[in-house]
Amino acid sequence: MAPKLEEWEIKKYWEIFSGLQPTDGKLSGEKVSPVLKNSRLADAQLGRIWDLSDIDSDGELDFEEFCIAMRLIFDVINGTMSDLPEYLPDWLIPASKSHLIQANRALNHQPVYAASSDDDDELGALSDDFDWYISPTDKATYETIYNSATDHLGRIRFAAWTDFYHTLPNVPQTDVSSAWNLVNPKQFETIDKDQALVFLHILSQRQRGRRVPRGVPASLRATFSKEVPDYSLTSHQANVSRTKQSFADSYASRVGGSTSRSNTGTDFSATKDTDWEEVHLRRELADLEAVIAKAEAAPETSGDSLLAVAKHEFTQLLAYKEAQLLAQARAPAGWAGPEDDITLIAEQVQSLEAVMASKKAELAMLQLQIASERNEVK
Repeated sequence: MAPKLEEWEIKKYWEIFSGLQPTDGKLSGEKVSPVLKNSRLADAQLGRIWDLSDIDSDGELDFEEFCIAMRLIFDVINGTMSDLPEYLPDWLIPASKSHLIQANRALNHQPVYAASSDDDDELGALSDDFDWYISPTDKATYETIYNSATDHLGRIRFAAWTDFYHTLPNVPQTDVSSAWNLVNPKQFETIDKDQALVFLHILSQRQRGRRVPRGVPASLRATFSKEVPDYSLTSHQANVSRTKQSFADSYASRVGGSTSRSNTGTDFSATKDTDWEEVHLRRELADLEAVIAKAEAAPETSGDSLLAVAKHEFTQLLAYKEAQLLAQARAPAGWAGPEDDITLIAEQVQSLEAVMASKKAELAMLQLQIASERNEVK
């Protein structure tokens, strides 16, 4: 009996893969490197494993390719594989990438594998004419399956349909995972109804002999990449930052639109600098100077005494504003305010999250190795 990827094994690989925070369903070499090096295999072996796993040669590993890399590593560690093969074994080739393997082997004059009789339906007889159209009849069927496993928020977990996957004899586990990754590019734990219907449609098409596509139409890509609503108060989504023009600011500007005096000075409202106090002081100073200049240029009338009083008051206010502006100018120039502190804290949190993700990956690797050894003992 040929070896294969077990379901428990794929689930464990998924935990490690999602813990490394893939981008658009893929992991860069930088993110995968800590996990590979934790195996303590030689760099030459790890390089060979990467070459075998990166089937599409894009410098990144999707989930299927990541599973290949992990299985090769454990086979070498456990002694199941004495040496790495020259090319990928047939049983490790995902059905969705078999055409790439055959094309690469043909270009490199390598022997093109012949699918075994057990794999004819999975590899050899698949069609590329995938149809994204969902008929009303199919949609009704998909909605019935969706409603059977949805949670109270209308979302679906991958494991919720485990029994359903077993009713698809022509769809291997690797293709089920590939379809899930297509509709769930951000690797969330759950998907919504739109994603679920397309996921079921991909499985239906695969059951009918069509190859799982490598990507989704642009119209669906934006839908599948949207943020998942998080109803927890401890979620990062609860920490909504205040925009520069909040609701109250907008409302105040609307109700205060007509005033008795229009400002003819320079408008600094578009200034995005953090030194708002200095901006406001300069603006008030310019307004005061304009008022004084206007008062001095006015013709003398019987109200000269009142004008003199007003001029004196404005002069005193001008002197006060100038002193206030001068005091601010003497403040330390290097102080950037609380924004620097916030930025520093954010960087520290990001660094700690990266360390935590790496440690989680190491723990998952150890758990997987323990499970593998237990299976061997059995």
